[in-house]
Amino acid sequence: MTGPRVVIIANNVDEVGGAQRVVHVVAQQLALRGHPVDLVGVTPFEPRHDFVAEPAYRRFTLMSQQWPAPPAKKGLSGALSVSAREREAMRARLRREAVRSLAAVLDDGPPGVIVTAQLWAMEHLAEVQHDAWAVIGQYHSSYEAAASGRDLPRALALYADVDLFTLLTREDADSFRRAGLNNTTWLANPLAFWPELAVAARETDAGVVTYLGRLSTEKGVGFLVDAWGRLAERFPGWRLRLVGSGPDEKAVRARISGLAVGSDRIDVVPPVADVERELRGSDLLVLPSLTEGLPLVLAEAMALGLPCIATDCSAGVRLLTDDGRNGRLVPRADGAALAESLATLMADRDERQRLGERAREAMRDYRGDVVIDAWERMISDVLR
Repeated sequence: MTGPRVVIIANNVDEVGGAQRVVHVVAQQLALRGHPVDLVGVTPFEPRHDFVAEPAYRRFTLMSQQWPAPPAKKGLSGALSVSAREREAMRARLRREAVRSLAAVLDDGPPGVIVTAQLWAMEHLAEVQHDAWAVIGQYHSSYEAAASGRDLPRALALYADVDLFTLLTREDADSFRRAGLNNTTWLANPLAFWPELAVAARETDAGVVTYLGRLSTEKGVGFLVDAWGRLAERFPGWRLRLVGSGPDEKAVRARISGLAVGSDRIDVVPPVADVERELRGSDLLVLPSLTEGLPLVLAEAMALGLPCIATDCSAGVRLLTDDGRNGRLVPRADGAALAESLATLMADRDERQRLGERAREAMRDYRGDVVIDAWERMISDVLR
């Protein structure tokens, strides 16, 4: 049986990241259920990562080159430099190319449902004729994050007329509805995997605390480094592992070098494709973010039975941890509170085991089959 055609558009579908894992998981699961699925990235990203060994969906990239970085600031004369003008010309060319390419993808089969996973993707769809399609818009961060920057007015403008605007939590959906969007609903992201075996707490004085994510300001990694500096001397057998890359990597390394103790037990390693393997080598996951949506890495760690500590930075974090009952919650930007929570769990193997068991049980509702059932119901509803 063949279901309705689904086209999923994201900013890029090549990078090793949580948003990319989500769209590949959704594309593959819908395709395996009989939907013709096209997964579309607006811009390429190098190195390209293949998330699924044998994809049942088609994969496209709209632009032939990566979207150029923002132009340099204007000089005193107010005129852009030549390189900045060239960059703007390249952006205009790539935007036109993306719009043409997206129109060709949509024309290559019957109309069905378009899912725009991010705002920039929706901006491109807005320039393409798609009247015969139903449109589901998504936002993968929190309402708080949108309201603190320029995303809220963009979302209100771009998603006012789509058939459905989906958020990651009921709290975020309600907040966007109060802001003026009457077409909101919520649907959590599916887990990329459901492990048959959970991680058991190891009986040892040595362990690994893992952070897995982007090294950027909003992720709060500096506060984690500070927290480690407060407790490292008390736990000489433990290590901190920072897995990721990003614009703050140099600053993070400098912060590590400035620690009075414990810097020799912090590993900074590049992003990994096999998230499950990385997490299985851990004893604790910590998420020190200043802002999040519904963080996939937190859900994956909890599904493995890992005890987790996260900052109380979004409705999604509170949803996953059940307001701190299935994972420890600490205030944002508070290295002292983070250190105290870490130390409590690092010192108590039994509590790590209990917390990990509760976390795993709580994640059963986020298994791929459960969430994709909800996706199919949502697709049917918007096509009625």
